[in-house]
Amino acid sequence: MYVVIIGMGEVGRHVAQVLQADNHDVVAVDNNLDAIQRVEERLDIASLRGWGASPPVLKQAGVSKADLVVAVTNQDEVNLLAALASKQLGAKRTMARLQGKDYQDRDKGVIHGMFGIDVVVNPRILVAQEIAKIARSHGAIDVLGLAGNRIELVQVELGSKSKVLHRPLSKLHMADQTLVAAVVRDRELFVPGGADVLLPGDRIYLIGRAEKMEEVEDQFCGGREATRVCIVGGGVTGESLARNLSRFDVHVILIEKDRETADRLAVELPRVLVLCGDGTDLRLLEEENIGNFDLFCAVGHNDEVTLMSGLLAKQVGVPRVVCLVHSPDYMRIYRHLGIDIVISPRQVASDHILQYVRKTELKSLHCVEDGQAEVLEVVAGKGSRIVGTPIRKLNIPRGAILAALVSEDQARVPKGDDIIHEGDIAVVLTTVAARPAVDRLFRKRNL
Repeated sequence: MYVVIIGMGEVGRHVAQVLQADNHDVVAVDNNLDAIQRVEERLDIASLRGWGASPPVLKQAGVSKADLVVAVTNQDEVNLLAALASKQLGAKRTMARLQGKDYQDRDKGVIHGMFGIDVVVNPRILVAQEIAKIARSHGAIDVLGLAGNRIELVQVELGSKSKVLHRPLSKLHMADQTLVAAVVRDRELFVPGGADVLLPGDRIYLIGRAEKMEEVEDQFCGGREATRVCIVGGGVTGESLARNLSRFDVHVILIEKDRETADRLAVELPRVLVLCGDGTDLRLLEEENIGNFDLFCAVGHNDEVTLMSGLLAKQVGVPRVVCLVHSPDYMRIYRHLGIDIVISPRQVASDHILQYVRKTELKSLHCVEDGQAEVLEVVAGKGSRIVGTPIRKLNIPRGAILAALVSEDQARVPKGDDIIHEGDIAVVLTTVAARPAVDRLFRKRNL
């Protein structure tokens, strides 16, 4: 594919790096000389310095022949103009990232067809939706909705008192329509077999029917749904998260440093207690008894401030702490310092963008564990090897697991005798090493 990426920030560089590895033709556009030089030093792709919303610059980048144009600068207006102009110049598909709330429904993270742009993505709202799922889970540290939210991928961490320790997976009596998809031990992810046992400190990826996941979460970690949540940061993510949680029986406190913003949120969010204050003020956290809350969410724009408020929340006794991290280099540091849940808006945005670049059979793609594995939703196309053969007879590669099937609006965890039919959607978790073999299973054959 021929792809033009406008904006070489964290998201743009990451998408460009992945596309280069997949042997796509990529052109990087940015108005900042330093950003262009970084791309030229690290990636073997074409680059162009210029304002991304300028028609002459877009013409020079070749958007008229582009299969996809991705606009991910830090300015919403530039992204919108670039995507619209590219579409008019002949680009087949266009995507724009928005980070504010002025141009779209504040509850929708993905919109199709807005202003004629094929896809508009707001990662800040998508992140808020992801944290809300974590809050409503029974102890999960990550929740990913798949197959129209009928299937969930849930990540939990095993404590020393978990009921599933030191027993072969084949001996665990798990809830129906659920399974263990992957295990992370000593920072390494692997797809387990029936003889593998689970150890304290393991992080487990569980997958299954959405309505079954609370039961299996209780079995593995015995947590509870958050009924008291503190949010630090009244930006798009914090406001969206507070609005989402306040619809349920959740007591929400939102701490925002800017007085004008705090006053506005207090009016717009009548079911939320909005405080004007500093999330890194230990005395404020103690005065509000934040240590008795179930979940603390630091969702501001400054990574250092976010980390400090998260660490203070752990100090006062909050059992689960969520921190946004905008710099990918910080993610492992946050976890090493004791932050329970680290979420990257960059990764969320990249996942949604990349699914539009991969083959048309791919409905969605989500990277896990810093790219060690991917979760795919793939359509079983006519003539592909996956169609018409019982699952137990398929040569599914080591390091991959066929976790769920969606057919005729029915979502299920498959068994060995199940047969995949043309048009079914399969949910597959695969390591990077096994990904090429998975692609071959779903690739259409010439009949």
